Amino acid sequence: MDMILDALLIFTALAYLVSAIGYALHFNQPKALWRGLSTWAVCGGWGIHSILLVLITFSAGGVPLTNQLLPSMCAWLVVVVYVYLEVSTKDRSLGALIVPIVVVLHILTVTKMLGIESIQTTVHSGGWFKLHVLAYVLAYAAFAISCVGGVMYLMLLGEIQAKHFGFFYDRLPSLEVLNQINNRAATFGFLFLTGGTIASSIWAYREFSDSSIWSEPVFLPIIITWVIYAANLVARWWAGWQGKRSAFLSIMGFALVILAFPVVGLLFSGPHGLGP
Repeated sequence: MDMILDALLIFTALAYLVSAIGYALHFNQPKALWRGLSTWAVCGGWGIHSILLVLITFSAGGVPLTNQLLPSMCAWLVVVVYVYLEVSTKDRSLGALIVPIVVVLHILTVTKMLGIESIQTTVHSGGWFKLHVLAYVLAYAAFAISCVGGVMYLMLLGEIQAKHFGFFYDRLPSLEVLNQINNRAATFGFLFLTGGTIASSIWAYREFSDSSIWSEPVFLPIIITWVIYAANLVARWWAGWQGKRSAFLSIMGFALVILAFPVVGLLFSGPHGLGP
C-alpha cells in the first residue's frame, strides 16, 4: 500500500505540473494543443488525486485531518471549483494562475507524506471538529479563486488604464466577469470561514470546557482574515466598493489565509492538535 500511495502522490503532482505548463503555454499563445493538454491533464490529475484520497482514507480508517493532508485536500477542492469555472465560462485564462496554486499545495503534502510508513491521524474526533476543518478547507479554496480573480482584474485594469490593449486584454475575460468571480468566491469563502469559526468555538468548548483555543497564536490570523473579508463584504454591499478596491482586499485576505493555514500551523502548537 505504501508504494501505491507514493506512486499516486507523484503521478498526481506530475499531472498537475503538466497541466500548469499547458495553461501557461495556452495563456501565452492560445493553441488547440495546449488547450487540450491543460484540460485533460488537470482532469486526469484530479482523477488520480481522488483515488489517492480514497486510499489514504481507507488506510487511516478515516479522513486524516492533519497538516500532512490538508494542503492536498485544498488542492483537490480548488480543482473542482476551477473546472466548474472553466466549463461554465468556456475560458481557460484563470488556469494559468490557479493550477500553479494547486501544484504548490499538493507538493506540500508530497514532501510530508512521501515514504512515510504510517499515516498520521488527529487525536480529536467528533462532528464539530470535522465540520470546522472542512469549512476552513472550503474557505481556503474559495479565497484562492477570489485572489486569482483579483490579480487578473488588476493586470487587465492596468492595461486598460494605460490604453495599451495588448497581452492581458486579448487573453483575459472582461473586467465585469473577473470582478464577479472575485466577489462571488470571496462571499462563499467568508461564509465557510464564518461557519468554521463557529464550529471551532463549539468544538473547543466541548473539548476543553472553555473557548481558550482562540488565545492560541495559530488562530489570530484566522480572526484577522475574517475581519478583512467581513470588511470586504460590507464595503461592497453598503459602500459600493467594486473592482480595484475589492481586488486589493481579496489579495490581502488570501495572503493572510496562507499565513493562517500552512505556515502558522507549523510554527505554533497547542490544543488544536493539527500540527505534525
